[in-house]
Amino acid sequence: MVREATRRGVLAAVASLPLVATGCKGIGALGTPPRQQPDVAVVRDAIDGETLMISRYNAVLAAVPTLAGSLEPLLQQHREHLARLRARLIEPATASPPGHPSAVAASPAGVPGTPAAARAYLRHAEQAAAQTLLGKLTAAPPSLAQLLASIAASEATHALVLGPGRAA
Repeated sequence: MVREATRRGVLAAVASLPLVATGCKGIGALGTPPRQQPDVAVVRDAIDGETLMISRYNAVLAAVPTLAGSLEPLLQQHREHLARLRARLIEPATASPPGHPSAVAASPAGVPGTPAAARAYLRHAEQAAAQTLLGKLTAAPPSLAQLLASIAASEATHALVLGPGRAA
């Protein structure tokens, strides 16, 4: 009976409380959300860049499957870069911010169909990606700049590996 009385007491107390939910303003009652830090845009851009590189590699592998042996390790490194960048971005999972695409195009157009042309296509993409990341270093805090520089160095190395005269 003591257990039942306690349950009834709790229910009676809850029923006698004014309806808090009608007066609650939700998360807005906490004040305005903090402004987005400048490095968030840098991380998002880097994520978009890595996503684009991965889609380029996937498109090349679909067009020229004979390159799988030499391209798979580079593709795996891009996946690792993407995972590290995503770990740096903390945002609600509900929706993308206004004006920011939720994903980069899945398949780039104009993928060459020969091994040499496909390697040159990826080499140029790697060089451009490395330069883009290096251009963002001054807008990033030190720890993010270090990550971006490391990824840029990796992409520059990929460009060298994809260069002419390298084993396919």
